[in-house]
Amino acid sequence: MIKLKVSDLMEKKKWNISDLMRKANIGYTTAHRLSKGKAGYVTFDVLSSLCQTFNVEVGEILEYVPDK
Repeated sequence: MIKLKVSDLMEKKKWNISDLMRKANIGYTTAHRLSKGKAGYVTFDVLSSLCQTFNVEVGEILEYVPDK
């Protein structure tokens, strides 16, 4: 399973969903799903925008967690 760590990054910056939406230039629904870790997929464009917005590498946004 792939875990999204967007909410952790948002918490560190004290951002809400609207902040993420504006700063990453993504739609509200996408920002909401990412912040809740509920996104079924993430496009490369969104992933790239998140990396740029948070100034991090992909591995700081996504984490592989082996299934039990």
